[in-house]
Amino acid sequence: MMKFIVRILGLSSLGLACASTAFADGITLSGDYPNGYIWYSFTATSEIATNGTITPISSTTYNDPVSPYTATSTIDGVTIPSQFACLDINNGTNIGAFYSGAFGVAVTSADDEVSWLADQLAGTTPNNPLPDTGAISMAIWQLEFPSSNDSEGGSMPIDPAAQIWITDAADAVANGYQPDSVFFTPDNPTSQRFVEISLTKQPGTLNLLAPEPGTLSLMGTGLLGLVGLVRRRVRR
Repeated sequence: MMKFIVRILGLSSLGLACASTAFADGITLSGDYPNGYIWYSFTATSEIATNGTITPISSTTYNDPVSPYTATSTIDGVTIPSQFACLDINNGTNIGAFYSGAFGVAVTSADDEVSWLADQLAGTTPNNPLPDTGAISMAIWQLEFPSSNDSEGGSMPIDPAAQIWITDAADAVANGYQPDSVFFTPDNPTSQRFVEISLTKQPGTLNLLAPEPGTLSLMGTGLLGLVGLVRRRVRR
């Protein structure tokens, strides 16, 4: 009898563990890239070389597409509309391609600051950007570049306007900001990583990581049934 009870409890624990980690599937980028996205022009004053050092350069003008990138997220078999900012300036993005991987929370201090920056972009779209959308996107790139796979080589340009947002993000984290954004890490380490941008004006997208109410209900019903089965076995 004891072995039976232990086995039932073990299976219940395994079911709960699976339910809590079954939210990760992948994302698909959509939209008419690059015309469907925002082009951001800026003049860099310095750059980060591939070895991590900052090297002054002559003023160089860049014109890059920036977030938000429209997409869909497939989580636990359910596909929902999403928007993302990419984290790796030197890793390419493929429109229409499905990226398999895992969704998770902020891990590094840079992730914490990027979460705050993503909150600032809440509710924006390519057709309704903020005046500083480009600078915020560049700030996200600059914060995450040291951990980028850097599959394409090259360097990371420093944008003076982005540096202001990096400072603001650091101040927000130091003053107690709690990261609330979802990060996506692809299975392929040379693919692009992303942070999700809230579709509403309200920041915070951690609800994507919560088990669906239906899943919890089914799990709860199953556990009650197991308890009843155990009680009947004990009475015998």
